[in-house]
Amino acid sequence: MLDALLSRFEGLANGPVSWSFQHDGGGLDTHVVFGSMIHGNETGSLPAVVELAEDLSSGAVQFGGRVSLFIGNVEAARADRRFLEADLNRVFIDSDVDTHEHRRARELRRILDEADVFIDLHQTILPTEQPFYIFPWTAKGGDWARGLAAARVWVTRPSGESFSSGTCCADEYVRNRGHIGLTVELGQKGFSPSAGQLASRVMRRALVMAETGDREGPELEFWRTTAKVPYSDRALRLRPGLTNFRPVRRGERLTADDAPTVVSPHDGVLLFPKYPPDDQPLPNEIVRVLTRMGQHPRTLWGQASSA
Repeated sequence: MLDALLSRFEGLANGPVSWSFQHDGGGLDTHVVFGSMIHGNETGSLPAVVELAEDLSSGAVQFGGRVSLFIGNVEAARADRRFLEADLNRVFIDSDVDTHEHRRARELRRILDEADVFIDLHQTILPTEQPFYIFPWTAKGGDWARGLAAARVWVTRPSGESFSSGTCCADEYVRNRGHIGLTVELGQKGFSPSAGQLASRVMRRALVMAETGDREGPELEFWRTTAKVPYSDRALRLRPGLTNFRPVRRGERLTADDAPTVVSPHDGVLLFPKYPPDDQPLPNEIVRVLTRMGQHPRTLWGQASSA
C-alpha cells in the first residue's frame, strides 16, 4: 500500500523540493500547507494527501489560493521507522549538522517559509483514546482548531513555549515566523480508515476556511502538561499497557516492577508513553502527565498576539 501511494504522489509532484506538490488557484493571496509523515511510520494521512493532490490536479477540488502538500520522511517510511538518524520534527533549526533529517528539514523550510497556514498531520506511537491537537495557545490558532473540528481536545501550553527545549518542530517554525502552525494527532501510527477519513476532512475543511473565513466550530477541551518524566536511565521502563489519555491517579506506579520506581505526581492522564527498543537512543522523556485546565487559555494567557 505504501509503495503504491508513494508512486501515485510522485507522479503528481511538482513542488520546489522532492516529495512535494503545489497548486495555485491564482485568485487568493493565501498559502495553505499540509505536512504528512514528518515521522516516517506515521502513514495514516498519506491516502488523504494523495487523493487531495489528485483532486486539485483534476479540478475536482477548487481552491483560489495556493496549496502545498509534502511527505516528510519517505526514506524512514520505507524502512518502517520513525526516523533514520535524527527526529525530523525536532530539527527545523539553523544548523550545519549533516544527517538525513537535518538535510530534509532545510529543504522543507523552503515551503514552510511561504506558509500562511500550516497543518501538520501526525499520529501517536501507541494507541490514543481520541484524536487531539497539540500546539501552544494563540487566539488565531484557537480559531483554526475550533473551525477545523478535527478533535475536541487541545493539549496546549503558553504561547512561545517550546515542546522540547533546544529543538524546533515544523509547526513551531511556522509560528515563529508569525503565521498559523498547528499539529493534529490523528490516532495511532499506521494506515487506518479513521486516520485517512479524519485527515481528508481536516484538509478539505481548511481550504474552505481559508477561502470563506469561516471559523465556526465547537468549543474545545484544554489540557496541559504538568509533569514530565525524564528518560535518563535505560533501566527505567514503563509498566506494560500504558497508552495516550489513559487516566492515572496520584501515587500510581508508572514503571515496571523490576525498574526504578516512578509514580504519577497527581491525578491526570498520560501522554506519549514510550517503550523504545534497546538498539535505539533514549528519548528525552519516557512519559508526560496532563491535567485538564480549569480556565480557558485566553483567561490565563491572554490573546497571545503571535499566530
